[in-house]
Amino acid sequence: MLVNVIAYALWPQATDTADPHNTASWQQALRSVEHQDCMRQLARAKAQLFTRLPPQSVCSSHEWAYALAAGWPPSSDLLPFAAHTAQQLRLRCPPDHGWAFIDLVHVQFSQGQMPISLPGKLSELESDGFMQAMRPYVEEDGIHLHALSPGRFLAHSSIFKSLPSVSLDHVLQYGAHALAELDPVATQSPAQRLLRRLQNEMQMLFYTHALNAQRDIAVNSFWLSGTGELPAHGSADVTMHTGLRDSFLANDALAWAGEWVKLAEDTMLPALQQGHALVLCGPQHCLQLQSEKNNWWLGLKHRCLTPSLTGTLT
Repeated sequence: MLVNVIAYALWPQATDTADPHNTASWQQALRSVEHQDCMRQLARAKAQLFTRLPPQSVCSSHEWAYALAAGWPPSSDLLPFAAHTAQQLRLRCPPDHGWAFIDLVHVQFSQGQMPISLPGKLSELESDGFMQAMRPYVEEDGIHLHALSPGRFLAHSSIFKSLPSVSLDHVLQYGAHALAELDPVATQSPAQRLLRRLQNEMQMLFYTHALNAQRDIAVNSFWLSGTGELPAHGSADVTMHTGLRDSFLANDALAWAGEWVKLAEDTMLPALQQGHALVLCGPQHCLQLQSEKNNWWLGLKHRCLTPSLTGTLT
């Protein structure tokens, strides 16, 4: 059975004190959604709420839901999304190497706090310029880069197969304290020390880089994620939908609501009508929808309720 994982489809909970989203704007946006015809149709499906992420998780709920559906090992810091992407693109690396994502980011440094954000839209030319600037430094340490999309690279190295990492979506939502909370230098692995040194070098390199001269938001660091080894056997029938990501992370509730309705009409309803499972994900929890006859998710449950769809969203 095909499983559709919808990232950022549930609004941020008011009880989630770590979440910066404004409750009033989201309540207003959701009132515009709950009376839509697509919502009434979705509400007829069987709904079950699963709270999956404990506070110490270092991934987002949609990443965790995808890993569970795909049959990956249950480790929130070794989710091999990079290796999965490389496999889809038919990219190869030496047998002793693993894959990782390297994303260009903007990090603020203020009184021990390090909020991390994306640096705004990058052109392919800008992205390639930053990659070429990075390449001599990372290749000296045995890391090889492949352009994936503007601002995001695939990288392979012998250190990535079993190197724990914090997902980019997690730090975008909750801040980059993960940088500050890494193990003390004395107890870090050689791979962790290597990456910390590379981050410091890239901060110095990007600080005066000509490509940042005309940018409103400077690229001043990189984030590494998606590490881990792809299991030999897993499900290929899982699809991740990320169309709500940008408006959610930008805290644009009205844009999110409009995109939610379109995604419901174009993807969610057709999936249910075809008998596929649908997993709607929020910052910390997932709501799974499916017809009564399909119950694969029940074996994965941690906590199960049966709320209404509208009640869960609002």
